[in-house]
Amino acid sequence: MYLKHFAFTHFPFEHTLQAQALFASTMLTEASVRLQHLIELRGIGLLTGEPGSGKTTLARHVVATLHPGLYRVVYVPLR
Repeated sequence: MYLKHFAFTHFPFEHTLQAQALFASTMLTEASVRLQHLIELRGIGLLTGEPGSGKTTLARHVVATLHPGLYRVVYVPLR
């Protein structure tokens, strides 16, 4: 109903967003750069933030840019 009536391309209240739908705010851009730097250093990091701030979407966006043969990604949810 929502998709057709409002001409949406996806459901507006989905739990997960596509990485392409990520709004490139200053804070998310900075977090992305820091994650890329962490990857270059081959370090371990912790991404924290308020619920709904885009942490998971940002992590998935950064992971999508990695070569799958060179990196192994492990998601560890805390719930």
